Amino acid sequence: MRRRAVLAGLPLGVLGLAACGPEQDGADASPSVPPVEQIEPVQVGERAEVVAYTELRLPLEMTPMVVVDPGWIAVPRQLDGIFLGYREEGTHLRFLAVDQDGTVLWRADRPLGCTGFVLTRGAEDAPVAVLADLAEAAAEEPPATTLTGYDLRTAELLWGPIEAPGPQAAPGLVHAAAAAEPEGEGGPRTALSGATGEPLLREEDLAGGRILGEHLGTVVHLAGDELRASGADGEELWSIPLPAGIEPARAQLLGTIDPTTSFAVVAGEDSRGAVVDLADGRVIARDASAVARDHVLETTVVVSGTTVRGLEDDGTEKWTHEDSEPLQLLCAGERLAYAVRPEEGTLVVLDTNRGIMVQPYDVDQEGPLAVPQLFSADTAAAVRVEERYLLVTTEFDEEYGQRG
Repeated sequence: MRRRAVLAGLPLGVLGLAACGPEQDGADASPSVPPVEQIEPVQVGERAEVVAYTELRLPLEMTPMVVVDPGWIAVPRQLDGIFLGYREEGTHLRFLAVDQDGTVLWRADRPLGCTGFVLTRGAEDAPVAVLADLAEAAAEEPPATTLTGYDLRTAELLWGPIEAPGPQAAPGLVHAAAAAEPEGEGGPRTALSGATGEPLLREEDLAGGRILGEHLGTVVHLAGDELRASGADGEELWSIPLPAGIEPARAQLLGTIDPTTSFAVVAGEDSRGAVVDLADGRVIARDASAVARDHVLETTVVVSGTTVRGLEDDGTEKWTHEDSEPLQLLCAGERLAYAVRPEEGTLVVLDTNRGIMVQPYDVDQEGPLAVPQLFSADTAAAVRVEERYLLVTTEFDEEYGQRG
């Protein structure tokens, strides 16, 4: 395999990351929304369409693996090695759950506006997919958003549909009552159970506290200056002082939380804060705006403005990289960390062992770049190729050694 060369910044054009959230569901909906016939999931059990290696430029470590195209048009989410995303099918969306070996497990259709979905855990830590839908409405009445929980692997119906208590207001299954004013921040928040869809915690019961998010069945919330987490039965899992410099009224969980680590950035109004392990309340790092984990080298990558740090498990700093502009961290995996310089529109790739910039692509190969967006713990990866999202599977391509 060709040795990686030093990279000075690889032009990518516009790299705006696709976003999807339940707060979008039904935002522009009307009673004229076309009906969707196949709401209930259908099991598939077939491999997604395989992509020829000549159609894209993969990072060198990924080139021996089979790549499939589920047709996703936005970044999927991943839990327990299962990736869930959606594509457009003319008048509706089609959600596709794909195992990291490339097998499409199931599909389900939803109205075009219902792009919001959440992956969480239910009873006995089973992986759960929560999809949004639009309920039937009387003439001239806007349809209500509903939520339904399915077993992520089998598509078995677990609960729902239930009417959502309002738009999504924080990461995970956290919804807020609709705001009284069109541009208001919304009413009190409610965290829902991935096991039943029933409320786990309401802000009305927190005596002034705030719910910051739900992650895999854990609800993170504030009680005065304390950051706390509670479980599915309401028991307190941990409690720590809110990291210094963060006002309780402005505290938030930033970005998508990696389910393989549960590391999250707890930040204030300036989007800077501390990395906290939501599983046990351990503070991993301070002065952070984004975090990712390379499971191959067991290195935690933390970004704060122009500074990127690589940390050991005990928090010891392995290396530091100082960039020319503030970086937007994408992900880390396979000994590499991927970030974007938003102003330049260029990709920055760092070796997670030493923190040096590298060129992970074969410079002699042609075709569009495949830029990793997220990894499973077993290093399957969702990659962006222009405006589509493919899956680099855990399956080795048996024809790899025979390629011309």
